Amino acid sequence: MGYFIRRIGMCMALLALAACAGPKPRAVAVLHYQHVANAHEIRFTNPIPLSAALYRVGYLSPVDSQGFWAIFVVCSVDVNGRAQRGFHYSVNNFRVSHEGREFGGLPPYSLRYQGQVDLNNAGDTMPILDAIAAEIQEGPPEQVFQSGYYPELNYRFAIFVPKALANYTGEQLTLTYKGQPAILAGNGKPPSDLHAVGGTAAGVAAACVPPP
Repeated sequence: MGYFIRRIGMCMALLALAACAGPKPRAVAVLHYQHVANAHEIRFTNPIPLSAALYRVGYLSPVDSQGFWAIFVVCSVDVNGRAQRGFHYSVNNFRVSHEGREFGGLPPYSLRYQGQVDLNNAGDTMPILDAIAAEIQEGPPEQVFQSGYYPELNYRFAIFVPKALANYTGEQLTLTYKGQPAILAGNGKPPSDLHAVGGTAAGVAAACVPPP
């Protein structure tokens, strides 16, 4: 009898905790996106000075040969009519999510300069991110969208994935957003696999494929 009383008490406690937690926050916005490419090298139109190198760096590649930049285009943003403060779009809040892991930002010592022994350090993070944005990014780094639907944005950015992804075979990757609750929906198109982008390299898609 005591066992059943303890079980009932435990269940009631769990229900109380669930009630305290409350419902998940309602999504402020729905973002549609396309994963347009995976690139394995970033080239710069104008080589950049970095503290970890005694020369101007013309291109970057991951230290891990299976690393890459996942390049995305945000097709549209649909902001909930009840979002009083709108939706704060920031490229720094996007993450790649794969099998329980998230990727975003730029870890130190994960990039090689021009195939040399020199690797990126923490002090070079912002100059590198700014230089990559100059080559890849389309659209503003930040923007506040008020309630409404914003089609055909074609805002492009890259997220660095420093190592091979387990069980990844080149399909669309899942994009998530930190900060405000949002729903992100990809169009399912597989990305191109590109040796290099930026500078003298081949171009990368700059617009979403229209829905069928």
